[in-house]
Amino acid sequence: MNQMRIYRRFVRAKRGISTIFGGLFFIILILMGFNLVIWGFIQYDNYNSTLFKMNQNDQLSASENLVPFNPGAQNFTSYSFNIPVNNLGGTTVSIGRIYITNVSPTGGTRCTNSDPNSQGPCIVDSSGTQNCAGNGNCYFTNGNIAAGEINHLIHVTGLRIDDGSGYKVILSSTRGRLFSFFYPWPVTPTNNGNGQGTFVTNIGPLSIYFDFKSFNFTQGFQTQSQSAFCMPSGGPYVLWVKLANTATDSGVTLLGNTMMELQPYSANGFGQFVRTWLVSPTSINPGSITPYNSNPPPVGNPYFLPAAGPNGAAGSTIVYFGGNGQGGTGGVNLGNTDNWLTFIGFYYVYRGQPQGETIPFMDIRTTAGYPPPAGTCP
Repeated sequence: MNQMRIYRRFVRAKRGISTIFGGLFFIILILMGFNLVIWGFIQYDNYNSTLFKMNQNDQLSASENLVPFNPGAQNFTSYSFNIPVNNLGGTTVSIGRIYITNVSPTGGTRCTNSDPNSQGPCIVDSSGTQNCAGNGNCYFTNGNIAAGEINHLIHVTGLRIDDGSGYKVILSSTRGRLFSFFYPWPVTPTNNGNGQGTFVTNIGPLSIYFDFKSFNFTQGFQTQSQSAFCMPSGGPYVLWVKLANTATDSGVTLLGNTMMELQPYSANGFGQFVRTWLVSPTSINPGSITPYNSNPPPVGNPYFLPAAGPNGAAGSTIVYFGGNGQGGTGGVNLGNTDNWLTFIGFYYVYRGQPQGETIPFMDIRTTAGYPPPAGTCP
């Protein structure tokens, strides 16, 4: 009997232990499932955080717009020079490396495959661990360019590129963007005997010419333009402006909100200003004005300026102003004898991003006695 009682107690105890172990196992399963859910949330949060950082980096990279400008390299000393740049983008640009390639070794083999020091393009880092030209370690300083900074000088030490060869210089940002130029700076159109191309303003990727053959106007159904520095005070007329794209990395498409504003000397309020917008590339005179549409053909007929080549701009383009509003027509009318300060707001797409500059442009004269006696515009 005692043995039976002991056995029954053992069985009941065994059942209790089994129940406890079963409960613990169930709790463990619940905790494991809970941990799995928490782990899934953490991984998803990490994924979203990484995706956000990547998108943010892509946006910052796309907003970089570093523009080297004429002469490309300057302030040469024995073995150093400066690279002048403008930061026209919306974020600070940090240069991580500079590549310099001799593309026309007429002055020497430096920075070519046959150069024993560089064995290819000269590579210039900020740390200066490589002697890329046989003149001591090559390095650069002042490689951080703040947003909106103009005429920033990146200083390169260890070589010079004014030996008579032609060089391609590539500035690589820490976000992976590349900005390049050629030295000597590509030659722009020069005086060909009739004053064409003598004067030019370079802002951003655009070169705007303002000599006697590049800033013109037409009246009525004229097909031969005349210099717009002296114009009749009546109208309407179409104004002609010549420009070119000097950027080697992208074409430029002008947008319809590109506008010219003319302010007379006698103006005492905004109501006396004259504004005119881009019109179609076929609008060579007031009799042929059609609205401007920057959409690709066949819907539109945009002003597209192709990217420049290693020897300079692919060619110049005449753009016409004569709209009385964006996408309008009507021609330009200047109703009194006066001098006019002329500004142009260029707005365009460059490297897939919208960008714009305001050009302080011309001082022109209108007269009721047009055409005036030779050499005067009273």
